[in-house]
Amino acid sequence: MQRRFRLFALLLCIALAVCAVAQKRSITEKDIFQFNWIGDPQISPDGARVAFVKVTVNEKKDGYDTSIWSVPTNGSESPRRMTDGSRDSSPRWSPDGKWLVFVRAPEAPPAPGPAARPVSPQLYMLPMSGGESWKFTDLPRGAGSPVWSPDSRWITFTSDTSPEDLAKQNKKGKSEDKPAAEGQNKAAEAAPEHESDVRVITRSVYRSNGPGYLDFKHVQHIWIVAARIAALGCVFRIRGWWKRPENPLNQSGAARALAQS
Repeated sequence: MQRRFRLFALLLCIALAVCAVAQKRSITEKDIFQFNWIGDPQISPDGARVAFVKVTVNEKKDGYDTSIWSVPTNGSESPRRMTDGSRDSSPRWSPDGKWLVFVRAPEAPPAPGPAARPVSPQLYMLPMSGGESWKFTDLPRGAGSPVWSPDSRWITFTSDTSPEDLAKQNKKGKSEDKPAAEGQNKAAEAAPEHESDVRVITRSVYRSNGPGYLDFKHVQHIWIVAARIAALGCVFRIRGWWKRPENPLNQSGAARALAQS
């Protein structure tokens, strides 16, 4: 009797093991749609929280969404979302812990055409005391890589915006400010200039995976903005840019006002 019972128990264990193995499956390419990634962790100045970027697959399953989250370092709370954009990245705490600067790329699709560029990302400010974030840069070719000064008074960032880009932006802004009663000629002047899609290749390395063709006419420079101006919610439109070490900042317009503040 005991022998039969042991045999029955052994067969039952084997059957349960076979069922458990049958329920498991190998990973497939569609499982990536359910993956979540985290990256770029940034510890707050007081060490109480960590801001990080959460990456998920978007609803159309043709790209990725990024958002900024935070979690206490002691694990007392679950992570909570800090920004409501779908392309937010590069969170940076101010040294005094009162602000969080981050980069947001607009969700608007790029204009059609072979020479079209993606919509440029800009810098946003988020108060740690509560409230929504706001944009404080408006450069034609975007802004990125924000860094705070140790005294929390200045924010430096990079941009490959050129003087020609700023001139076009200022010209467009002046055209939009003029009344419509001035006629169709003014509307024609405000129309965007045609940019040729012809590319002349003169270098062996001319394209990279992801960004595409390299633009050697637009080199990244270092820009600076006063943190108190950004904290007021003012959109920062710089007319000056880094040019030469002996005269690093060609100050004019908003750039001069910020330098004197």
